[in-house]
Amino acid sequence: MLSKLFSSQSNHLIFDLFIETKISIFFSNYAINSLSQKSLKVKKDIADFNFKKIKMIKDVPNYIQFKLNELSPDIVHKVIPQYSGYLINTVGYKDASDYITKNLSKRNKKNLNSKKNKLYKNHKIFSEFHHGFIEKNEYDTIFKTFYKLLKNRFNEKKMHNRYLSTWKELQSTTYQKILDKKASLHVVYNDITPIAITLNYHLNDIVFSHIQTFDTNYSKYNMGDISMLIHLEWLIKNNINVFDLSMGKTYYKEKWCNHKYTFMYHLFYSKKSILSRICSRIIVQELKLIQFLRDKNIIGTLINFDKLLFNYK
Repeated sequence: MLSKLFSSQSNHLIFDLFIETKISIFFSNYAINSLSQKSLKVKKDIADFNFKKIKMIKDVPNYIQFKLNELSPDIVHKVIPQYSGYLINTVGYKDASDYITKNLSKRNKKNLNSKKNKLYKNHKIFSEFHHGFIEKNEYDTIFKTFYKLLKNRFNEKKMHNRYLSTWKELQSTTYQKILDKKASLHVVYNDITPIAITLNYHLNDIVFSHIQTFDTNYSKYNMGDISMLIHLEWLIKNNINVFDLSMGKTYYKEKWCNHKYTFMYHLFYSKKSILSRICSRIIVQELKLIQFLRDKNIIGTLINFDKLLFNYK
């Protein structure tokens, strides 16, 4: 993409926000979850203002209200809407059953109950949220299984997964976050064997669902739906107002989520630079074209880069 050539840095704000609890220096370190009106406080990402090239902040979720810091009169700021994000807004729901009744179709509710009953009848199922404490040996064992299940799942889908190549780093940095209640591992077990695992990050009243997978041997039970049901029960019980499933249009997200939001791209550049002005116009048009192709199901459906990367490797 031309934006990579012209921009000096391209931060993905949603990942910085939830995984690292930091934010670009262009924004105030206070923000508001507009769905619950709860405030969020994060640390600043200390970086140098360098406007020899364009600065791009990607993936800014528009359900969170960020206040822009005061900029120099020489700095131009542009905002470009991009793809959709999906979340579950639990505000106003008394429990998981209430949410399901009001948001799932009769067919989906019937199917969910049928799969759940069969799963619990045929296996010794229980689940745990590891949030605040977990033994290191148990954590390492879960992450080992997590990697195996994720790899098998994406091999089955014949798609590239970006997290597998950096798994050791993810494992080494997540343990302390679980102890600090900044992250959690949700695990569904059959007896003592994990069959579905989700890694979540926590920020005030928002839980960001980062990586989810399950044992493909249990596909007939629709493990994603079972995991979501258990999540809903835990989220509402613990006063979590938003369960963010992030970007990527899927049938699963459209079925479960009751709120769709938009990811915004923010461009910053110096109007004193003729080159920056020209390049910014090119970037804006490129982003609009890419989103047009997404809307027409060309990028993401007809052309799926993760499938192309899998086949290439």
